[in-house]
Amino acid sequence: MQSVADRRAAGSLGRRVQQIVQQPLDGTEMRQALETLAATYSTQTVDSRRHRDVRSEMQEHTQRLDADFVRALGEVNAVFTDLEASVQHLDAQCSGLRVQVNSALRATESVSAQASLLVDEQRELAMRSTVARGVLEAFTLTDADTKVLDAGVIDDAYFDVLDRVDRTRRECQRLNIEQTAVSDLLAQLAQHEESAYAALLRWVLAEIRVLSRDAPEFSTRLKQALARLESHPVLFATATAEIASARCDALHRAFLAALVRGGPNGTPRPIEAHAGDPQRFVGDMLAWVHQACASERELLDTMFSRSAMQSAHVPHMLAAALAGVARPLEIRMQQTVAELAAPAAVYRIDSLLGFYKTLFARVCSADSSFVQTVDSLAAQARDKLAASLDALADAVISDLDVQSGVVSPALDVPASLHALLAAVADILRLHEDSVQSHEASSVAALVTSVIGRVQSQVHELVQQLGHLRPYEQSMLELNIWSSIHDTLSAFMSMQDTTSADALIDTLQEQLLGVLKQKSHLP
Repeated sequence: MQSVADRRAAGSLGRRVQQIVQQPLDGTEMRQALETLAATYSTQTVDSRRHRDVRSEMQEHTQRLDADFVRALGEVNAVFTDLEASVQHLDAQCSGLRVQVNSALRATESVSAQASLLVDEQRELAMRSTVARGVLEAFTLTDADTKVLDAGVIDDAYFDVLDRVDRTRRECQRLNIEQTAVSDLLAQLAQHEESAYAALLRWVLAEIRVLSRDAPEFSTRLKQALARLESHPVLFATATAEIASARCDALHRAFLAALVRGGPNGTPRPIEAHAGDPQRFVGDMLAWVHQACASERELLDTMFSRSAMQSAHVPHMLAAALAGVARPLEIRMQQTVAELAAPAAVYRIDSLLGFYKTLFARVCSADSSFVQTVDSLAAQARDKLAASLDALADAVISDLDVQSGVVSPALDVPASLHALLAAVADILRLHEDSVQSHEASSVAALVTSVIGRVQSQVHELVQQLGHLRPYEQSMLELNIWSSIHDTLSAFMSMQDTTSADALIDTLQEQLLGVLKQKSHLP
């Protein structure tokens, strides 16, 4: 029988074998262990002895690995020891630096506060700089705008820059910033604006030269330039004065040409060709001036803007332009009126002058030299008319003079009175046909004044006619009054008949006395 030791060894071996058999071969740990053994015991070196020493070799291998690991840990420990020493040194250094930094922080607290203030100030200055650049860009001219103004070429770009300058100046005046900055901006803009408008005025004055022609044609840019100059009264007044001067010269030449040469190819005929007909001659001259006035008004309407037309500039310009025809018109009118003798012819001229004076006063300023010239001519014609009627009245008074002896035995009205009344009737008849109803009072006043002067002296003069009997004197005076009444009653109301009634009563008494005397009645 086997011994107990053999049985125990067999049982122990059986358990191990059983454990090995039951151990799964596809496990990860088993596979790694087998691979390790395969790497340690290759097929070339495998022998039965070494198979028996696997355990001891594995232990030795493990010991070698442990020894290697211990050596490696020793080296790591040495490295960590050096590292710890370095860290301690660094910690000491950091502590020293911390002390220095804390000391420096305490020493630089005021500097830090000041630096913080400087940073805030820098931020504010940067913001102000941004605002300033924006203001300069908005309220100053760009280099391109400056080049346009300096070039002096009047075109749409030039007008756009002028509008920008004007708009920028108005906006700059509304800025709520430092007054010094506003003043500097305004001064710079004013300098640009002054030079730009001075160049514009020079260009306008050069363009105005074409207006001295009889039929001027101007560009639309001239109208645009004049519209820009309206905002500068001094420059605009200079331009308008030059325009008025050019048109004055043009109208002067055109009027003289119409008087002497007439129209193109002789149509219409020269105005002076009708100098033998005073009324037509004067009417043609005034009609030509009126037509020229309308043409000038149309030209100015086209040239200037609506605001300028509504201002006082255009009437003054029109009056200044018409001043060129005032002197030649005045000379010919005075010559024509001076040669007239018939009161009716003088009244025709007076009526024409009064009519055109009203028309000219509507479009020209009343204080203009041309309107004053026409007014003066109308006054001269009215004075001439009054002088003509006074001359006829003086002739009536002269005929009734006691020394003249021109009173006929038939007690007829003197021929001079018939001439006076015929002239008065012609004047009143012409006045009724005239369109100047507003002149009725002045004409009636003139006629009444002349006739009144005659009537006021007739009674005294008739009483001085000693070769006439009293009733003949009354009959003559009544005949004169009847002639005056019959003439004037057709044109005006004759309500005052007191003197005629008194004359009739006196004549009746005188004739009754003569009848009694011749009949020897008591």
